Amino acid sequence: MRRHLFLFIVTATLLGGIVSCGGSSASPPPVVTVTATVPQVVAGGSVAFSVTVKNTTNQSVTWAVSGGSANGTISQSGLFTAPALVPNPAQVTITATSQADSAATGTASITVIVGIVVTPPSAVVQTLGITPFSATIQGSSNQAVTWEVNGIPGGSPSVGTISPSGSFQAPESVPANASSGQTTSVTVEAIAQASPTATGTASVTVTSPNQRGQNLPIKLGTSGGNANNVNTRECESGTLGSLVTRAGTQFILSNNHVLADSDAGSVGDVITQPGLIDTSSPCVAAEASTVAHLSQFINIQAANPPADAAIAQVVSGAVDTSGAIIELGDSAPGGVPADEAPSSTVLPVASLVPNSTAVAKSGRSTGLTCSTIEAIGLTISVQYTKGLGGPSFTATYTNQVGVNGGTFSAAGDSGSLIVSQASAEPIALLYAGSTMDTIGAPAQTVLNSLADPNNAASIPSFVGTSNHVVAGCTSSGADAFDATAQTTASPSAAELSSAEAVKNQNTPQLMTEHPAVLAVGVAGSLDRPDRAAIILFMRKGEPLVRPIPHNVAGVPTRVISVDSLPKNGALDQQSTATFVKSAGAPGPATPTPADLAAAKTVKEKYAASLMQQPGILGVGVTSSLDNPSEAAVMVFVEAGKPHNPIPLELDGVRVRVKSTDKFRAYGWGHPKPH
Repeated sequence: MRRHLFLFIVTATLLGGIVSCGGSSASPPPVVTVTATVPQVVAGGSVAFSVTVKNTTNQSVTWAVSGGSANGTISQSGLFTAPALVPNPAQVTITATSQADSAATGTASITVIVGIVVTPPSAVVQTLGITPFSATIQGSSNQAVTWEVNGIPGGSPSVGTISPSGSFQAPESVPANASSGQTTSVTVEAIAQASPTATGTASVTVTSPNQRGQNLPIKLGTSGGNANNVNTRECESGTLGSLVTRAGTQFILSNNHVLADSDAGSVGDVITQPGLIDTSSPCVAAEASTVAHLSQFINIQAANPPADAAIAQVVSGAVDTSGAIIELGDSAPGGVPADEAPSSTVLPVASLVPNSTAVAKSGRSTGLTCSTIEAIGLTISVQYTKGLGGPSFTATYTNQVGVNGGTFSAAGDSGSLIVSQASAEPIALLYAGSTMDTIGAPAQTVLNSLADPNNAASIPSFVGTSNHVVAGCTSSGADAFDATAQTTASPSAAELSSAEAVKNQNTPQLMTEHPAVLAVGVAGSLDRPDRAAIILFMRKGEPLVRPIPHNVAGVPTRVISVDSLPKNGALDQQSTATFVKSAGAPGPATPTPADLAAAKTVKEKYAASLMQQPGILGVGVTSSLDNPSEAAVMVFVEAGKPHNPIPLELDGVRVRVKSTDKFRAYGWGHPKPH
C-alpha cells in the first residue's frame, strides 16, 4: 500500500511541474478595430463609429480625427461630426487609441461629400400650377445648382418644367404610368454645379381640377360614379363625361361600368360627385353630392354589345346646364384652359384619319390630355369585373376607336368624352385601355344605343356649342404626338443580315423601277417591330411611277421621304441608321378615304378568324408607319404570348402588328387596379 501511495505522489508532483511551466508566458497586446457604419457623410452631418478592443477587458479608447478640427470632430462616444465644408482631401481618417495600451490603435476612413437639401421635400400641385423649390448645398461655398424633372434638364411639357431659380410649373395633364394604368408623381432634382455627383430630390404629385369635389352646379369631365361602388374594403370612381339631352330632359353620359357598375346597378341608383374614392374621407357617400340618378344602360354582358355606356338623369340644379367640360375651352386665360361645352355636332368616324386626326379628352385622373387617333373599325376584347370585386368577364366590341398612347388616359378616366382638337366635336366615349392605347365607343353609336326604350326615334344629343378648338392642346403643343415613339424596332442580327442580302440583290431593280428612290438600306420596320425592313429613301414630292411594293422577297419595305442624301444607291447599315435618325419622325398619315374604306373591307373579311387565334386582342384599320401614305390592317397581339404567324399583307393591304397587354375597363380610380 505504501508503494502505491508513493507512486501517486510522484506522478502528481511531475504533472504539477508541467502545468506551472505554461503559466509563466506573456499576455498578447490589445488589438483595436474601428468600424464606420457608412462609407461617406454629408458635410456638417454626423455618423457613428464603433470600436472593439481584443485581449483586454478595458474597452475604453481615446478618439481623434486626423488633421484636427478642420477635418471634423469626434466625441468620446464615437460620434463623428463632419466639417461644414468638404476638406481637401475629402477622405478623413479616424483613430481610436486603447486606454489600456497607448501603442494599440485602430483606424477607419470616411469621405466627406457635398450634400443638397431640396425644400420642400414634397409638394402637391394642380395641373399648370406653379410652386417654388429651393436647394441648400452643404459642404460647398458654391450654391449654384442645375434643376431637372424626371432626369430632364429643365423638365418637359409632359412632366413639368422648372426654371433656373427652381420655379416648377406642372404639366397640362397629370403624368401617368403606362405600365400600371395609374397616375404617378414626378421627381424634381437639384444637381450641384460644383459637384455633379451631389444631388437632392423632391417628389411632386400633380392633380387635376377634374378630381376634386365641386360646388353645385358641377362642370363635367369630373370625378363621379355610382354611390353603391363601395364595400367594406374599397371604392371606385370614374368620370362623369358629358351632358346629353333627350326629349327635353338632361342626362349625364358615362360608361356602364362607371354609372351602372358593369351591369350590377339598378335604375334609380344615386350618382355622386365626386366619386367615392375622392371624398374627403374616402369611400364615404355622405360626403359627396347627389347629382343624378341612373336611368338607362347598355347591357355589356349581352351578345355583341354596341358600347359600354349609360345615362343618368340630372338632379335639378346639380349640373351646369350648358354642358361645360373642365378645360375643354377655346381659350386659356392666364395659361389655364377655360371650361366649355363640346360642340353639339358629332364628328363621323368615317372622317377620322389614323395617326393624323388630333383628339383630346378631359377626365377625372389625368385631366386634359391630347393625342391622335390610332385605329378605327376595331374589333376588340375587353376585360371587366362585375361589381366591386365581383367575377370577371370579357366583352367583345366591333367598330370601336383607338387612341395613341398609354398616357392618354389612366385609371379613373373611363367615361370621358373624346373630342376633336380642331373642332371639339364628340368622337367617342372612352371606356378601356392598355399600357399602349385607349379605346372608345363611337359617339353616334353610343347615342343611338341609348334611345328612349319606349320611343326608338327619341335619341339623345350632346348639349354643346358651335365648333371650337381645344386651346389646352394647341397651346401646350401636346397635339404633336408621335405614334412611332411607342414603337421600338428590335430585329435580331440574323434578321438584319438576311434583309441585307435581299437589299443587295434587289437595289438595282428598285432604283430602276422607282426613279424617286435615292438610296436603299436596311433598318427596323415600324409596322413589324421584330422584323428588318428595306428602307427606301424617296425624294420628297416626286410622284411615283408605280406603287411601292409592300415587301421585297418577304422583307417589308419602309418609305422615308427626304429632300436629299449625301449618299445614293445601296447603303450600309451604319449610314442607313444615320439617315433614318436625321429624317426624324414620319409626317402625318395621308391615306385616302378610299384606301381606308378598302382596308376596312379587308379587315372585316379576316377579323373573325384572326380574333379566334391565340394571342390576338384586336383587329382594326390604321395607317402604316412604314409608309404613312397607305392604310393598313392593325392587329393587336398580347405581349409575351405566342401567336400564329401574321402575314405582311392581306389582300394587298399592309398589316401592322402592335404588341400590348390586354385591354381592360379596369377599376378606374381604384387604389389597386384590377
